[in-house]
Amino acid sequence: MAQSLKIHFMKNGIAILLILLSFSAIAQKKIKVEEEHMNIGGGKNPCLVVTIYEASEDDINNGWKSIMKGYNGKVSSKDAGHLADNVVIKDLSNNTCDVYYKTEKVNEKEYKLIVSVNLGGAFMNPSDHGTQTAYFKKLMLDFANKTSNDAIADQLKDAEKALSKLESTQSGLEKDQNSLKAEIEKYKSKIKSDEDDLAKNATDQTKKKSEIEAQKKVVETITKKKNAID
Repeated sequence: MAQSLKIHFMKNGIAILLILLSFSAIAQKKIKVEEEHMNIGGGKNPCLVVTIYEASEDDINNGWKSIMKGYNGKVSSKDAGHLADNVVIKDLSNNTCDVYYKTEKVNEKEYKLIVSVNLGGAFMNPSDHGTQTAYFKKLMLDFANKTSNDAIADQLKDAEKALSKLESTQSGLEKDQNSLKAEIEKYKSKIKSDEDDLAKNATDQTKKKSEIEAQKKVVETITKKKNAID
């Protein structure tokens, strides 16, 4: 049982340490939006790319989908990615645009969100559409920061829950230890008392044997008196 608990503590301790190291690594990374040309929206088009940390691919896709639906976009799957059709961003224009997006896995802890915007006849690019590009850059940057931070917050919550469970188990072990120590002290006291009683018993037996021997002599003397009369 003790060995099993020791292994349990080691495994959970390692898991928490890895999460903390992950937090440290993320803290040293600066999230930024890059301008690139990639295959998206039916061809090699200008797009914006941002790296999101710690979040799952589903969380990223669902989160961006929610944002697009907030702009009245109708989201569907498109060419190994997604299309938000007829998006209206009133801060920019009352005209609709089509937003193509997809994710690419970098590693288990990182995904790239790739977004390309068809403004209606032309894909958004920094040189021709500076205002629109700046808007989408901020939108993606805010989304990447929030999604990464939310994912880390969930991990921290799980880590704190695991830590609380470990501390509760440790508290129980300490309580058991104190109880066992008290039991040992009680038994020690009982053993000491029994040892004292045993020593007294031995002394009493020795004394009683002497009294028996003396009494035997009294009996012998009286028996001799009786035999002499008979």
